[in-house]
Amino acid sequence: NVFVTNTLPNHWSLVTGLYTESHGVLDNYLRDPKIEKRFIPKYIDDDYQNDPSYYDDGGEPIWVTNQLQKQGRSGSVMWWGSENLVKSVRPTYQMAYSKNQNISFETRIDKVVEWFASEYPINLGLVYFPEPDHTAHRTGPDSIDVTQQIENADRIVGYLLKKLEDEDLLDDLNIIITSDHGFTNVSKDKIIYLDQIVSRSDYDILTFSPVASIFPIDGKLEEVYFKLKNASSVNGHFQVYTATEIPDRFHYKHHPRRVPPVIAIADLGYSFLTNMSIDNFKLAGNHGYDNDYQEMHPFFLAMGPSFKKGFVVDTFNSVDVYPLMCHLLHLKPAPNNGSMDIVSQLLVESEENTVWTFGTYILVLITTASVASVFSVAACRHHRYLKRKIIQLKLSPSQTTIKYSLQGKGGVKASLLSGDDDDDDDFDDADDGDNILQIVGKK
Repeated sequence: NVFVTNTLPNHWSLVTGLYTESHGVLDNYLRDPKIEKRFIPKYIDDDYQNDPSYYDDGGEPIWVTNQLQKQGRSGSVMWWGSENLVKSVRPTYQMAYSKNQNISFETRIDKVVEWFASEYPINLGLVYFPEPDHTAHRTGPDSIDVTQQIENADRIVGYLLKKLEDEDLLDDLNIIITSDHGFTNVSKDKIIYLDQIVSRSDYDILTFSPVASIFPIDGKLEEVYFKLKNASSVNGHFQVYTATEIPDRFHYKHHPRRVPPVIAIADLGYSFLTNMSIDNFKLAGNHGYDNDYQEMHPFFLAMGPSFKKGFVVDTFNSVDVYPLMCHLLHLKPAPNNGSMDIVSQLLVESEENTVWTFGTYILVLITTASVASVFSVAACRHHRYLKRKIIQLKLSPSQTTIKYSLQGKGGVKASLLSGDDDDDDDFDDADDGDNILQIVGKK
């Protein structure tokens, strides 16, 4: 996935195929000096929905590509960013996140299936489930509460498959289930107090855990930076960079306006706090860390007539999902950083060896990586129940737990703003658990 491993940047990379420095959604919270605005999603209102400046900053999401090129119809259920105008386009149908956060998961499934089955059906559907993310923040990814949310996700996947079967859609629909990020445990004994390092009067801060976006006041940039740098060297557990020093591998630093002057990145499991007692620290789980950490990686599952059955491929990057969707929908991708090199191996090739078959309808569901294993269980269980699909789970014999990853390298169609300083050997060291598990059904 992409850095920062938070919800909005990765939602936008999945649907545009761009790294954050290219699409501009660097984090969940942004400051853009050009338009003199801060974007804070929790305060979304109607004015925000009609303001394209947050998301319409260079990327073209898949629903825009779908609707402009071939007059396709798209439906979005709470997918971040779909409420905003991009290139003067919104999805044909949508259920806005800001106004429907409390509706049941069943209702979300009902709505997208209704759109696929309507007189004027969509050919692209996107659905976002905010659990177990919300619960994992409160109680930790290994808690009984998260286990209960996973059990609920199991039930919802079964509900989806049954609804599609009832509408005679299951044989024709390509389904992708993925996530925006992973999760890790955090605790009070791994706190980094910024106010013990730098005077709070010397800087403003937009985000602070686990990536602190720091805006020193005029004349204080060097002082703030060197104090943080010294603390990082002495105490460890975090790295600090000026905007120009941020590693190229993050594909983050070359956005022309939105990169903070200083960022501090906590080590896995550590958290930054400012002017807050330890008693006010409520998180038990978090994400947002360096996307090299396995714990931050998402998962990718796919099933449908366009996909091979029981097939496993090497790791690939989440920016590759956009060109994959374009390929399935027979669309010409907008400029993007993704590649078909690996994801094309997942697809069933036509007899003519020129196009891929059955690439007409796509349903994409996104959740949190901690539910990866339950989706595999749910897909198997409910296909057996329906007696229509054969599911094959193909895992490396050495695996003792199921692990998922999208992190990988690929070619680009759009020029990279940052060079890629990853060493190819990094991927030789990945264990078998880094492979992607594919679940595919065929009549």
